[in-house]
Amino acid sequence: MIQHHEISKELSQEFPDLAPEISLEENKRNLHRQLACFASYTNRFIDAVNLDGARRCFREANKLLQEGDQQVRHALQVSYLYALHLYNGDNSLQWRLLMGPALVRCSQQMTHNMLP
Repeated sequence: MIQHHEISKELSQEFPDLAPEISLEENKRNLHRQLACFASYTNRFIDAVNLDGARRCFREANKLLQEGDQQVRHALQVSYLYALHLYNGDNSLQWRLLMGPALVRCSQQMTHNMLP
């Protein structure tokens, strides 16, 4: 199981170019900020319509969803999925297909929970 205090190391190993941002003082001890950084990183690929980069990010997000502790799963939902640019542009279906069923379900659950 991936513990919440291991996320910085996990993301830095998988995405070395994300490490400097995650290592900033204001981010390194805050799980939600780290996953917000990961969302911004993923959005760079989404906005550039870079399928390979987005696929790598979604693969890691799925790993965190499946193997993360409760805090990781919650932060993934509210700080990562919420911030993604999934519905901007003509490729929203393509992004959701790349995300895989577990992440899509998690995103839909979050959206459903926000409704009155």
